Order: sequence, then structure tokens, then C-alpha cells
Amino acid sequence: MKADQAELVTSYADGTIGVTIKYGKSYEDTWAVFRGTVRQVRELICDYFGFECKDETGLSLSDLVVNATNLAHGKGNIASILDARVISETPAQAPADDPWAAASATKPEQTSDNKSAWILGEIEKAPSIDELKKLWAANQAMFADPAVMAAYKARGSALKNG
Repeated sequence: MKADQAELVTSYADGTIGVTIKYGKSYEDTWAVFRGTVRQVRELICDYFGFECKDETGLSLSDLVVNATNLAHGKGNIASILDARVISETPAQAPADDPWAAASATKPEQTSDNKSAWILGEIEKAPSIDELKKLWAANQAMFADPAVMAAYKARGSALKNG
């Protein structure tokens, strides 16, 4: 970790620690301070930065702080350099009479439970035998399905004769 990225870790007499993660290099930049036991600080950092704690449990607290620091620095840079701002993941309520909002709020209906539907569609769209071969090379496991292999052979034949 570079010296300017080093974060402040403080040990207290009561056995707790404090971790300070800065969003930038200057004193005026935002800081996030976490205090508690190592486990509490880990959970606080995960919650604060939106990390899935189960994904972070294999990391040491030091590694978790590095990941959080990188995220904080990235957000800080985006905000200061690009004059950007963070927006909510949930969109603001659109007016009730907005047909575009109503259309985008509806979820597409699942047309098939067939796990091979995607590859079958790609096989059908393949414009050449070379593209068909590339599709097979990149997705070999999907070709264990007899229906996929049959579609592959049929498309290859159609391209060869067409």
C-alpha cells in the first residue's frame, strides 16, 4: 500500500480498534471512521461499503480495508475529478401517467425454462460456419445437450448448402 493510501488504525485500552478510511489525500476529503472489535469493524465496513460479508470473510481485516480504501478513493476521484455524484440504485418515483416508466417497470416474461435457449438462439443467428465453430469452441459444455448438438449440425449444414 502506498504511503498516501495508508489508513489510520488505532488500538484502544478497552480492546477495540478504530479504522479510518479516507476518500482522498487531503484533510478536507471525506473520512469514514469505524470503531469496535475486529469482528464489529469488519461488519461495519462491509455494511458501510455495501460488500457482501460472506464474500469478504476469507480476507484479513487489512485486505478488507485495502478493498474499501480503493472503493472510497475511486468514488472520491469520480466525485472530484468528474464532478459526479452518487445516485440511488432505486429510481425515483415517476409520475403515474408516464407510459415510459410503466413500460420499463414491467419485467419481461420468461418465455422458456430451457437452459439451452440462449445457445440455440446463438446457433440460429450464426452468419457463417467459422462463427458457428467459434460459438462451439467458447461454449463446449452446452453442446452436451443433444438438442443443442442437433441444432448445431443443422445450422452447419444449412450454412454449407445455403
